[in-house]
Amino acid sequence: MAKASTTKKKASERWSLPATQARSRATREKLLAAAEAVFAAKGYTGAKISDIAEESGCSVGSVYFRFKDKDALFFAIAESFIEDARSGVGKLFAAESVAPETVVRTFVTATAANFRKHRGLFRAIVERGFDHPLAMKTIFGFREELAAALEKALHGRTDPSIQIRVMTQMVYGFLIAGILNKDAPTQISDSKAISGLADACIAYLNIGEK
Repeated sequence: MAKASTTKKKASERWSLPATQARSRATREKLLAAAEAVFAAKGYTGAKISDIAEESGCSVGSVYFRFKDKDALFFAIAESFIEDARSGVGKLFAAESVAPETVVRTFVTATAANFRKHRGLFRAIVERGFDHPLAMKTIFGFREELAAALEKALHGRTDPSIQIRVMTQMVYGFLIAGILNKDAPTQISDSKAISGLADACIAYLNIGEK
């Protein structure tokens, strides 16, 4: 009997041709990065497969060989965002004896960094995702998972309270607005703005130093 593969398939690989070799995996990641860059610059509607191919340095045929269509690229990017976020949160919450305010501050900072990395995804979500059930289930399902992890880290419970849900929604809303509005009074690339967002979350949860 053949042994089952012990290699865990990345969620983002569900939307592309299986990449078993390092070169194929590198090409897939290059295409995802290129798609995000084009989505960020032109939006989901304005982005063309030919634009993504040009950005990646690959042929149009290479894009279609690995991804069925633009939607497949979109979903692969969305799940890549979640993988990155879940990995970062897992490392944060695995630490012991971390002060609650440190947990929140690190969460806000790490989330902002992940949003900056995936600017194209969130522009695409606004243009394409809100009317797509699978996209919303993916993103908002993860937000609920994140809220539960925060609740457990802060209060030892797995059921997120209304305060934690409001806080995570506040963080997501702040960051999405900063990505989409270049004239917003605060930008997610501004470390002082991100620090201020963390301060606001800590104050709202009333977990700062007494």
